[in-house]
This record gives sequence, C-alpha cells and structure tokens, in this order.
Amino acid sequence: MRVIIAGAGPAGMVAARNLIDRGHEVIVLEKRDVPGGKVSAWQDADGDWIESGLHVFFGAYHHLLGFLDRYGLGDTFNWKPAEMIFASERHGLAGISFVPWLPTPLNGLAGVAKFKPLTLGDKVRMGLGLIRPIFGDQSYVDQQDNESYASWHLRHGMGQRSLDEVMHTMALALNFQRADKVSAKLALTAMLHFAHEKNAPKMALVKGSPDINIWRPLIAQIEQLGGRVELGRKVTSIDYDAETNRVMGFVLDDGSTITGDVYISAMPVHNLRKIIPDRLREYDYFANLKHLKGSPVITLQLFFDRRIAGVDNLLFSAGTHLSVYADMAMVAPEYHNGGKSIMQFVVAPAEDLIKLPDDELVQFVMEEFRRLHPIAREAKLLKHTIVRIPNSVYQALPGVDKYRPDQATPVSNFFLAGDYTRQHFLASIEGATISAEQCVERIMTAINNGTLNPEHEAIAAD
Repeated sequence: MRVIIAGAGPAGMVAARNLIDRGHEVIVLEKRDVPGGKVSAWQDADGDWIESGLHVFFGAYHHLLGFLDRYGLGDTFNWKPAEMIFASERHGLAGISFVPWLPTPLNGLAGVAKFKPLTLGDKVRMGLGLIRPIFGDQSYVDQQDNESYASWHLRHGMGQRSLDEVMHTMALALNFQRADKVSAKLALTAMLHFAHEKNAPKMALVKGSPDINIWRPLIAQIEQLGGRVELGRKVTSIDYDAETNRVMGFVLDDGSTITGDVYISAMPVHNLRKIIPDRLREYDYFANLKHLKGSPVITLQLFFDRRIAGVDNLLFSAGTHLSVYADMAMVAPEYHNGGKSIMQFVVAPAEDLIKLPDDELVQFVMEEFRRLHPIAREAKLLKHTIVRIPNSVYQALPGVDKYRPDQATPVSNFFLAGDYTRQHFLASIEGATISAEQCVERIMTAINNGTLNPEHEAIAAD
C-alpha cells in the first residue's frame, strides 16, 4: 500500500516508521520547514536552539520509550530523579519526592507528607481524598470526565490550599489550563499512573535538541528504507469522492495533488478541521471535532549572563504563569552555555498574554521570575526568544472526552493519528505515540478485512 501522511509531528513520524517496517510505501508531508510538530526545535541566527515547548518525558511513557528503543534511539534522554520541585515566593523551593524504597502508592504519599507548603491537615485530607483514584482503575477515572478537577478535588474534602499549591500547577503542566478548567479525568489519569507504576514519575528531558536527537535520525531511517519526508509541503484540502466514500488525494498549497491508497491526517485537530470537505462534515464523527479546541501556550527562553536557579531538574510554580520551567544549560547537557543560564518557561494560562508585545511579555515573565528567584534581579538579560502557539494540545475540558474520535474514520481509506484521538493516555507525546500505533493497527485490520484496495495513481509532480 502507498500511504500518504499529513503531518511530521510525533504521531505522523511514529505511524510512518511503523508502516514502512510493515512493507508499505510511505510519504510524509509537513507544512513547516522543521519536523517534530509540538516537539520541534530549530536554530536561530546565533546558532542557539529554539524549542516549541519544554519537552518533558516521564517513565510512564512506555509506548514512546519502547518505540525509541526499537529504533536505536533509547539513549536520547537525560533522566532526573522522581521529584516535583515547586518554587514559590513564600516557601522558596519545596519538593514532592517519590521515595524510591517504598512500594507504590506509598512512595508518592510519603513525598506529599514531607511537602512543606501544606499543613498536616492539608496532607491528611489530600491523602484521604485520593484513596479512591489511586487505589482505583481507569474505568473509575473515565467516569469523572464531566466534572472539573477543582470541583472533584473540593467535593472530596481536600481543601483549597492543596488545590492552590499543587493541583492548579499540575493541571497547567498537563494541559496549560488551571484545575478549574480541565476535566477531573486529566489529572486523575496522571495520578493513577504515578500511583500504580514505580518508574512513572521519573522525568527526563532530551539531552539537547529533539530535532537532531529524535526527528532527523528517524527521517534518515525512513528515507533509507525508501520512504519520503517532505518538509515545506502544506496540505490545504482533501479530495473526497462521496460516491465511493474514498479520499482520492491530498491537495497541496502549490496546487498539486498527491495520491495514494491510504491517507492519514496526523495534523493537529484545529488544522484538520480547516480542510475537512463539507460532505464529510455531515458525519457526526467529523462534526464533533469542533468540540476539540487547542490550548494557547507560550514558550519563552531567557539567556542570562550568569547561573540563576541552580537546579538540575524541572521547576514548577504555584500562583504564577510560569507553570513549569528549567535551566536548559543544566538539564540538557548539549545546551551547555559556559555556566550561564538559559531559562526556558512554559507560560500558561496564556489566553490574556499571547497577544502582548514581546517587550511587555518579557517584562511580565521577568517580574514573576524575580519574585521566585530574587538572584535574577542581579543578572543581566542577554537575549530572549518567544514561541507563541495559539492552538497546542486540545483543551481537556469537562465533557469533551466523548468527542475524541477513533483512528478509523467513516471513510474507508482515511485515518487519523494524534493525541486528541481516542486512546487511554493524556494529550502528550505518549498519547500521540499510542494514537499512531492504534492508527497503524486500524489500517492493518482494514487491509486484512479486504476493505482497502490499491487504487492510487502516480503523484502529479513525479
């Protein structure tokens, strides 16, 4: 089969690598000049790497880690201890450390017990309130989707302080929205994995750029096996034949049409919605995509003349817009900067900030950062970079989960991959990996059932 994939983000690349291993001809089309989607990176005029986000990986990412191991990329990450370090103006640095010698879930509960921003009463209430989800299963967690996490948290008697000091920050790190905006299922799914798997809370960052550590090696493998990854090739519409209920081609921005036997959209859901033909919008499957909207987020890098935070790990903050941040010169060995900090921030919630002029945004972040790390007042800011993403991962709002589509669409030769599609994990690179693997399985099932037949024509440009 000849498979055309729109999107060279994690879902598209995982699908491509798996399909080419199964003997299929694969062509990946990417509208940008760099691969990686939400996990992309590129160099600026000074040769410094700019990242589309603070790319954090967890021990719970079994599908992604297995995929990278399988293709010789298992040594990609710089692993950190299983500890969430919170920075606040009032308490300084305080960590929730998962105690390595205790079994799950006691290892996490013991870490909460030592977390100094919470009172003893807060800790007891939080421990009691979390008994049901941490000793439960995914089916229970799925049933909590229609309620916000904040509502669920307070309804289970855990109190406002633990919500403010821990859970708003956790929700922002997961979905770029506060806990009163996101579904309870989102946070509870993460806690379920942390409670049941010993290594799930371990965190890692790529040793350097994901572009040279993950995506370029995968592209090289795909092309060595006869596939193609074409950057700067934007899909603008889908050529759909209603009579045969088949996609006939992807139309590109240069007016050409690329054809195949099977088509996969691995584009973000907001981009897919733009190119769905009107005839397909008559299906509830495609009409329901309107409920899946992206979260705005900003990634900001500040280059200083000295070391600031001095922490070789991720940092989280409560009560600020700096939901998670890190000194890339410390956490990513290939980004060493001669002892000078490269502070990279995920700025969220970003609805009210994303349209600010650069200078105002930098000033805003600097003010919040200096409150958390007063030493930054003495440092000189040498440079900054800003990446605004109006639509990042889909907003996991209460009640939205039921609209996530299966990877097999009502169109016989059209499939979807992406972390917004239905799979058991969160909107993340792990979720994207799982979706891609499920997409490939749906295609193989269709082939085995005889519902897919090679009918492609040559690419017009060939």
